[in-house]
Amino acid sequence: MDERKLKPGDPKLLAISQQGRCFYCGEPVGAKATYDHFIPQCYGGIDDIANIVLSHRRCNILKGDRLPTPDEIDSFLTLRRNARLPVWPPILALADAEEGEEWIVVARAVAAEGGWKG
Repeated sequence: MDERKLKPGDPKLLAISQQGRCFYCGEPVGAKATYDHFIPQCYGGIDDIANIVLSHRRCNILKGDRLPTPDEIDSFLTLRRNARLPVWPPILALADAEEGEEWIVVARAVAAEGGWKG
């Protein structure tokens, strides 16, 4: 795959940046990769590369509609920084929140009334 021909929002960049591995389990995804909304759409997550990770179908199904854990957010941000890929601002808000009660408050704000408005 010629990286020079890919546009910044092209999901194929995920396969390159994630080295063809599932975001959740780290195993190779092969041809049956799926795209998972890191912040689920039911929580207002956008359908954009800034909020999408490459995953196995089974890992995507197992994650379901839950919000990412603090460890998953850290991994997501590290991966994005290294690959120079965009990050949806609510993910940064979750990353900056303290684990525990504050994180829950921020997560609920992301999910409130149709999702993030910022």
